[in-house]
Amino acid sequence: MSTLIVVLRATDGIILAGDSRGTVGDPRGLTAIRDTETKLFQLSNHVGMGITGSSELAATIFDNLKPQIQREGLAYIDEIMQKARGVVKQSYDDWFAKFPLKDRPGLMLVLCGYQQLAEGMSEPKTYLLASTLDFAPQLFPDGNALAGVVQYAVYLMHRFYDKTMTCAQASRLAAYLITETATQDPKVGGPIKMARIDPAALTWVSEEEIAKMIKLNEEENQRMRAFFKG
Repeated sequence: MSTLIVVLRATDGIILAGDSRGTVGDPRGLTAIRDTETKLFQLSNHVGMGITGSSELAATIFDNLKPQIQREGLAYIDEIMQKARGVVKQSYDDWFAKFPLKDRPGLMLVLCGYQQLAEGMSEPKTYLLASTLDFAPQLFPDGNALAGVVQYAVYLMHRFYDKTMTCAQASRLAAYLITETATQDPKVGGPIKMARIDPAALTWVSEEEIAKMIKLNEEENQRMRAFFKG
């Protein structure tokens, strides 16, 4: 499954990031790539979504889901997760009724954002909905999530993530996880997209900010190479 989606919980918000690479063809043989896929979506002012798997299917589901969220006035993560699960499960059951779960197109939805607890109080949450488990809700206890091509990112996240990170620091780490994975696996790559979510709003990170993060990360890599060279 191509792509890497990263969710990191920071002290002042949540970072949602993903690459933009799509692959065409059987990964066991010749494939073509395109770096124009949309993998991140805004569902409300408080909730974002990343997808891995078929971006075309995800785009269709998003087009069905977003108007329902707006029409019903849904804003927070728990209610939006339940709506998303209902829409995507119904869509898959309609489209692929003749196929068992294991033969249906692989699709994962990572939803992250805030749940309002009381006036002025909210809780960050991250859920995974996977087609292989009939989109049963999976809650990440620490709020961090990786989906897609995760092998390299899992190691790097365990090495470098700290729960005291701010969004500014976690965003650099999210960019690092994606760019380093891209150096090892061609199913990840292309421009990085990123959003910051806090209790007040979801804000898209500009291409210029992301470019600065990647440049700073590469400078740190160069310093590490110099250290080992003595």
